Amino acid sequence: MLSRKTLFPVLVICSLILFATFAFTSANQRSSLMHRLMGKDGKTMMEEIPWDPAWTGNEGMKALLSNIYEKTNVPSCRFCSCAIADELLSRPIPEKWDDRYEYHSRLVSELINCGRMETAMQWIDRFDAEMTSRKVDNKFRRKWLASKGIAFLRYAEVTNCIQNHNEESCIFPLSEKAQHRNETGARAAIKLYSQILEMYPDDLASRWLLNIAYMQIGGYPQDVPVAWLIDPAAISQGEEVPAFRNIASTLGVDFPDMCGSVIMDDFNNDGLIDIFQSGWGLQEQVHFLINKGDGSFEDQTAAAGLEGYPGGLMMQQTDYNNDGLLDVFILRGAWYGAQGVIPNSLLHNNGDGTFTDVTRETGLYSCHPTQTATWADFNNDGWIDVFIGNEASRKKADQRNDSELYLNDHGHFRNVAAASGANVNGFIKGVSSGDYDNDGDPDIYVSINGSENILLRNDSRRGSMELHFTDVTREAGVADPVKSFPCMFFDANNDGWLDILTFSYSSAVSDNDIPAEYLGLPRQGNDPALYINNGNGTFSNETIAWGLDKTFLVMGCNYGDFDMDGWQDFYTGTGKPSLRSIIPNRMFRNDNGTGYVEVTSAARVGHLQKGHGISFADLNNDGYPEIYAQMGGAYESDGFQDALYENPASWGTGWITLDLTGNETNKAAIGARVEVVVKENGKERHIYDWVVPGASFGANSLRLEIGLRQAEEIVRVEVYWPGSDEVQSWTGLHLRHHYRLQEGKPAAEELVLPEFDFPATSHQSNHHHMM
Repeated sequence: MLSRKTLFPVLVICSLILFATFAFTSANQRSSLMHRLMGKDGKTMMEEIPWDPAWTGNEGMKALLSNIYEKTNVPSCRFCSCAIADELLSRPIPEKWDDRYEYHSRLVSELINCGRMETAMQWIDRFDAEMTSRKVDNKFRRKWLASKGIAFLRYAEVTNCIQNHNEESCIFPLSEKAQHRNETGARAAIKLYSQILEMYPDDLASRWLLNIAYMQIGGYPQDVPVAWLIDPAAISQGEEVPAFRNIASTLGVDFPDMCGSVIMDDFNNDGLIDIFQSGWGLQEQVHFLINKGDGSFEDQTAAAGLEGYPGGLMMQQTDYNNDGLLDVFILRGAWYGAQGVIPNSLLHNNGDGTFTDVTRETGLYSCHPTQTATWADFNNDGWIDVFIGNEASRKKADQRNDSELYLNDHGHFRNVAAASGANVNGFIKGVSSGDYDNDGDPDIYVSINGSENILLRNDSRRGSMELHFTDVTREAGVADPVKSFPCMFFDANNDGWLDILTFSYSSAVSDNDIPAEYLGLPRQGNDPALYINNGNGTFSNETIAWGLDKTFLVMGCNYGDFDMDGWQDFYTGTGKPSLRSIIPNRMFRNDNGTGYVEVTSAARVGHLQKGHGISFADLNNDGYPEIYAQMGGAYESDGFQDALYENPASWGTGWITLDLTGNETNKAAIGARVEVVVKENGKERHIYDWVVPGASFGANSLRLEIGLRQAEEIVRVEVYWPGSDEVQSWTGLHLRHHYRLQEGKPAAEELVLPEFDFPATSHQSNHHHMM
């Protein structure tokens, strides 16, 4: 008889097989099953839970969210596996074979997702006995083999990438250090995908996963059958650059949460960049880590009054009350559909290392499904406002979940979206603000999944408490792609005019399109859209010319100049909830404003786990930004260790960092435009940047880290302050120095910041945070 220790891996694999089998039934089948099981009530929007007058501050918001999550944890919530399992267990088992199969597959998958392994084993044994007595056709056999293949690949990830994690784990293409010690899962997957390809040689998804499985055991490319091999030259495409190093586990910042967000910025005003991280799970919380200035971080979550404080899918920093301390805005409810009646949170930075929830006191309390917002001073009165993009239902008229635009009146907010023409209604997945027409006030770009995107031009009067926005999407030419997700204003070609990059999210065809791209075959999904600003209110779609006609499947992204050459690069977090989604996160270098070149492979940043919030910031003051990638999926069992990529800092380029402080402009100087004029090879060069937290999923530091390439000297630095509508100039600044520039103050303040190294990484990480 097998021992329990020997039997457990086998049981896990069997469990995952049925879990994966359900995962690849069609969306219509799942919807039909759940409609029969749950009835129509699952489509009704959950009632908003009232705030108890006795609740205050952090404990009050924790109590409210606890009550909401109890109500959210219902069978109609697609990510609440325990609730779904309980509902299924309360129902009679269907008599019809197809329904019976769906029932057992769904039940087992949900039991495994919520950790009820022993109960799942009982149901697996019961249904296995039924299956052995039935004949199945070839179509079912193919699906069954594919499901088992995914199950074995997932087993391989759990027993290697997670349980035996090191800094190279799951980074594509897999290095020798990332290869699996336990080869059982990968070898089983190879056998199964080989059988599928023998029957269906054009199955690109199976071909892709076969190559991944061979990588896991060190058999790629030499052992892959030639007919099914994906060319190593395609896998390692792109430019050679120095490799980054994943130091998250070494520093103890590798939180194994589900999908979520990250902010890297200076929260205690000591000149060092700290980390604020969150996961979206109903039982997950925020994490606050202080940079100690010696290559280490100290977890201050409990000391900050945030122990047990729930996280969210997206966060941004702000200074809503102009006290010079960065506050935190947390967004919640996205993807929960009818259960997404969940409030966002505004955490006030008290200046003593603690944070206090002030959501209700400030007027920002509302309950809508969202994951995206942008902070900007839309009326230039010196107080930062916020636009929130909500997820209105794509299936029927939804008048409840319009976008919100909160105008800041000295620290108190009121929603003026409808009156200002900014009450966009759509399934909004990304928003970004920026002054695209250089008229002094920030405009808004809205990414909507399932319909045309929207550009709102700000036509408000300076200082007015009545805002006005005009939809100029058609005349600007920026409506695509229809299936979109994150977006960002940034200056791709460094001409002083903000461009727009909107990433596509064609999840229904991505399993085919990802391998098709590497194989040079036609793809079915939308490309992203890179809109270059023409400087006259219109944009040109330069996606193909810039080399971005690819399948990204991006959830989170951000930009930064990682090689400090004065051109903005970007990094993307990719994936979708399905276990079949095993694709690399990707990084692209800006080639002197003429196009983008992929550097994912050489830079060693192509993580195969699902990527979400992305943040660029220089953590060790060497002038080169690190990249934090918040990892993890949407299901309860799909957490994964976050990644923090140390910049190799071997580019040999110049730089300057600038901390801006507003006076008439908002204190955080959000929206200020900077022009650095340098002398390079005897000629003047102009480099532009803006004080913003970056793209719409994850937040960069507000500190400007400006690359100067091979500049010999800095001629001058000019700042356009939107609050005062004035330009201020500084001279006498030096390369590779840190400065603070204050509105109206003629002298720049040099900041003396410690430069330090991060500790070396051992072969096997000793985790501070375990799964």
